Amino acid sequence: MLLTRDEMAFDFKGAKFDRVRDRDLLAWIASQFLYGEVTGVQVGHWIRRAPDVESARFLARQCVEELQHVDVFKEFFRWLDARPVPVHPVVKMLSGESSNWEEHVALEMAQGEGFVLMIFYALLATLDDEKMVKRLEAAVRQEEGHVEFGEEQTQRLIARDPRARKRLLGLHLLSLWAIRRFEKWIRKRVDMSHAVMRLMPDYLKRILEVTELRLMRVGILDKPLAQMGRMAKFGAIVRALVGRFGRKLAFWRWFNRKTDLTNTYMADPYLADVMALKAGNPWKLQG
Repeated sequence: MLLTRDEMAFDFKGAKFDRVRDRDLLAWIASQFLYGEVTGVQVGHWIRRAPDVESARFLARQCVEELQHVDVFKEFFRWLDARPVPVHPVVKMLSGESSNWEEHVALEMAQGEGFVLMIFYALLATLDDEKMVKRLEAAVRQEEGHVEFGEEQTQRLIARDPRARKRLLGLHLLSLWAIRRFEKWIRKRVDMSHAVMRLMPDYLKRILEVTELRLMRVGILDKPLAQMGRMAKFGAIVRALVGRFGRKLAFWRWFNRKTDLTNTYMADPYLADVMALKAGNPWKLQG
């Protein structure tokens, strides 16, 4: 990866989640992961859009790895004795299907999987169960490979077409805005006196710093975001959205996605065992 694990790390100062006390919160967090892994399973359709055979081979392997991650989170739910809950709309938006190859590798893999990887690292640091941490660690190593692939592919496409940098920058900025709003939404609904959750504002700041560093190293950013004016950022987002939705209008499939796995997985027989577990109290976390 373009960033080391140490560069992506955050010090939780020994704070830990408790499996019993924090059962509902952990089930909600794991449910967001589960949705993300299911979107990863759908990566298979990008094989026919891959620029070369080696990329297609990687995507085929990734699809299998994402299915393995679904199994990891099924085990996580059994460990909690709690069933999955629906994904939050912001997570669904951030995991949304890209309209072309450059968006897929830059947004879904380099950045999206990068977000997932940092939250994986956070779980490894805050779960007080060695067996579950070891189980998640195996998935983390595979996620690192997904991020690396996204970074490499993004660098290649920017080298071939420098104009792609501007197109992608606006979409990245939109994602960062959504993450900030999401963090504020969570803070209003979670007990912020919790040993882990009270560190969330600093943790979000770290995520944004790491993301900006990745954007600089991959070549999408040519200067720190602090040096971009508000109107420049807004203009970049608007241009990116206009271009993206224009492309999506060209694909009829965008209008007919009710049967996508991301819309049916919670009713799938494969998840029946964990869906039969205890229904937690999703309290206010079902926005």
